[in-house]
Amino acid sequence: MSLYGSWKAATIADAGTSSGEVDLGKDYDFLEIQIPTITSATLKIQVAEKTGGTFYDLGSGLTTVAGTGAYATVFKLGGYQFIKVVASAAQGAERLIRVRGMRY
Repeated sequence: MSLYGSWKAATIADAGTSSGEVDLGKDYDFLEIQIPTITSATLKIQVAEKTGGTFYDLGSGLTTVAGTGAYATVFKLGGYQFIKVVASAAQGAERLIRVRGMRY
């Protein structure tokens, strides 16, 4: 069994600040995220217990500043399946952010 899930799109629309809900397919320990060039912003992960559920921030230590250069990182997800990527500033174009779950 693979430790990695499939890559999923977490797209933030032009002038938007949040992706739609992303279903990782199962619960994961970590979230790998590939951030393209974006309008400078702080990114955070929001999680929900079920599809269509209420989303809330996943801890205060899970933000990363991604300026105008491409960036990749890993967030400790702690067993969630449903996520959103949220930017602190509206994006100047549609942003395709790639995410996938990882287990250890």
